[in-house]
Amino acid sequence: MAPLPQPHTPSPRGRVPLRMGFHLLLILMLLTQIILFSSLEAPQSSAPPFSQTPVALNSLTPQILRGLPPKQPAPLIPPRLPTPESPFGQRPALPSGKPKVAIIIDDLGFVRKPTEDFWELDIPLTFAVLPGGQYSRLHAEQALKLKQEVILHLPMEPLDPSIDPGPGVIRSSFTPKEVLAQLRENLQAVPGIIGVNNHMGSKGTQDPALLQLIMQELKEHGLFFIDSMTIDASLAAKIARAMGVPTARRDVFLDGLGIEGIPGQVRILIEKALARGTAIGIAHTRPGVAQAIADCLPLFAEAQVELVHISALVE
Repeated sequence: MAPLPQPHTPSPRGRVPLRMGFHLLLILMLLTQIILFSSLEAPQSSAPPFSQTPVALNSLTPQILRGLPPKQPAPLIPPRLPTPESPFGQRPALPSGKPKVAIIIDDLGFVRKPTEDFWELDIPLTFAVLPGGQYSRLHAEQALKLKQEVILHLPMEPLDPSIDPGPGVIRSSFTPKEVLAQLRENLQAVPGIIGVNNHMGSKGTQDPALLQLIMQELKEHGLFFIDSMTIDASLAAKIARAMGVPTARRDVFLDGLGIEGIPGQVRILIEKALARGTAIGIAHTRPGVAQAIADCLPLFAEAQVELVHISALVE
């Protein structure tokens, strides 16, 4: 009997074994995962990695965040301390650090006992001596012996024509020649002066032409000028400064409210010195004023305010 025909089957050499196919599939899956993982981890920029700049996040400052180099932050600028721009002005304290007060005693030369009461005060005082008084030269010399400062108390014209400023007054009606002649006579009448302040002068200290004549003469003599501020509209200090004459302004009339008002006025003077560094008070040779000021000296000590001569405060 003839054998039945057999279907054609591939030779064993052409088959892919099952185990080999499984390995190929596994390799293909691994390659797919590697490609996918590489695409997810690709760097987003060409910047160097953060680890190359070893700065902790909590050490970053606003300057760094604005693009300044992290190792060279902008210098810290301390806040500006208030330069005491107060209603009283703005003269700074002197180098010792303590606020300073200068007290001027006006009207020397015509009364003896109230003036000489001040010789007992062992504090820096500046004495403003009127020209032409019976005791003008004597009181100036006595003050100088006590190592106190002496200035000329220059009589100037007031607004009220009925008020007489006394000998040596300079009036706005004077010619320039008359102004200079009277001023020079007054300067010679008081020995040892280092400056000038005005006696009265509510009219004269508002006259620019008159003030320019006076300040030019004082500049030539190396003298300073203290504006007694007998009127708020005074131009004296402004013109003195413009012409290069050292100057300052009075702040408080210590006896302007009478003897009983001196302690309160001294407190105001101290408050102004504390507010801006310096202050200037003026008192007069009246009975009881020297003792009232002496009684107030502990107030300066308590406030740690230093008493100085007026020359320390002109500028």
